[in-house]
Amino acid sequence: MNKRIYSILSAVWLVTCCAYGVDASDDDSQADLRLNPDIEDTMVEAIDYSGYKFLNLTADTIELNGRDWSGLASRFKSAARGDSLFSVVYLGDSHIQADFGGSVLRERLINASRKAGRGIIIPFKLAATNQPVDYRFNTQAQFIASKLLKQPWATEMPFTGIGLQPVERQYSIDIHSEMAFSRMRFIYTGGVPGVSAVTADADSLAYALVDGGAGSELTIALDRSLCDAKVSFKGDKSTVFGGVELLSDTVGTVVHSIGNNGATYSSYALVEGVGSGLSQLNPDLVIIALGTNEAFGRTDAVSLHADMSTLIDAVRRHNPGTEIMLVGPAECYKKVTKRVRNKQGKLRRVSSQVVNTKVLTIRNAIRDFARQEGIAYYDHYEIAGSTGGAAKMKKDGVLSKDGVHYTAQGYRLWGNLLADAILNQFMKSESIEKK
Repeated sequence: MNKRIYSILSAVWLVTCCAYGVDASDDDSQADLRLNPDIEDTMVEAIDYSGYKFLNLTADTIELNGRDWSGLASRFKSAARGDSLFSVVYLGDSHIQADFGGSVLRERLINASRKAGRGIIIPFKLAATNQPVDYRFNTQAQFIASKLLKQPWATEMPFTGIGLQPVERQYSIDIHSEMAFSRMRFIYTGGVPGVSAVTADADSLAYALVDGGAGSELTIALDRSLCDAKVSFKGDKSTVFGGVELLSDTVGTVVHSIGNNGATYSSYALVEGVGSGLSQLNPDLVIIALGTNEAFGRTDAVSLHADMSTLIDAVRRHNPGTEIMLVGPAECYKKVTKRVRNKQGKLRRVSSQVVNTKVLTIRNAIRDFARQEGIAYYDHYEIAGSTGGAAKMKKDGVLSKDGVHYTAQGYRLWGNLLADAILNQFMKSESIEKK
């Protein structure tokens, strides 16, 4: 945008804020809330869609936009037979990081196919942010940590959006996963980490180092499956760990969740090698669920399309056989703060929630981009009741008190709906292929 025009618009905005009593000094982007979400965990074991009146279940479909998913459906079926590995990458923001919805998607796809393993786990907690509940990283070593949204980065940034760089040359990392594993593939940048021992309950484990053919991964194949392992390293202090892929088999289906609080298309596009990094997971399908955070900033449709092009071109260039699906954001709220005078005539701040109408602009931009570029699209906005859906979601316990994130119950609902749409599309595509 022309700087003079931008200055004029900024001045108009400031005058408008003063005229209507809005506190222009407040940051209505709610950055802290989006970077540090508090997910309300109201556990619901089963999902009964009839209990959610706001849902538009007829919209729970995938708009292929000219793509042919018959090959994808065939590869999924092959994995179910135990003939190959089918890999899904679920990439996004805070809606993905906690993995409440991703865990449901993982369970549903694995149950419809064959279990290959947990997939990538990321040391969020060691980087001082929230982490999924089904795995743990522990270490007594000191690390320098980097997070995607906290710039400048203190380390090189892996494609996972989290980087941990050891301070010393000798260190150990304890890994626990509720889903058993027999293969650990460490994803890293920088120097090659040297493995000195692998143990479980202080007993040494037999293992083999598998050459993955890439300079940024290290695979340890164990002699048995387990849920806990300790890996001791003696290596290069320039190593930056981004995560560990845990597998129990070399065939079946694996779903990788990669989410970062506050993430946008532009923040992932800033990561050098994001496309080649994702290729290490050999994805058959990459699901990109972003857009909510763009609706809290100055991003417009033109700049969003540019950011989307940068990220998606990187994914396509390094993953030519991979299908991509974009997920648009659903309606949510934002906080507004006004200055009002009390009975004594003094100004005080009053905050309230209003619908963030910019979400619709961002959703339309993502949907239009998908149609223009021939990319599959999943319309979360329409499924969630379209315009006016936020109030209904809040009433039904799906949208959290902050008006932006969902409750754990809500995330599990969306995970089931997304799984339904994908599995139904596989069945449709397979049926078309047979004809």
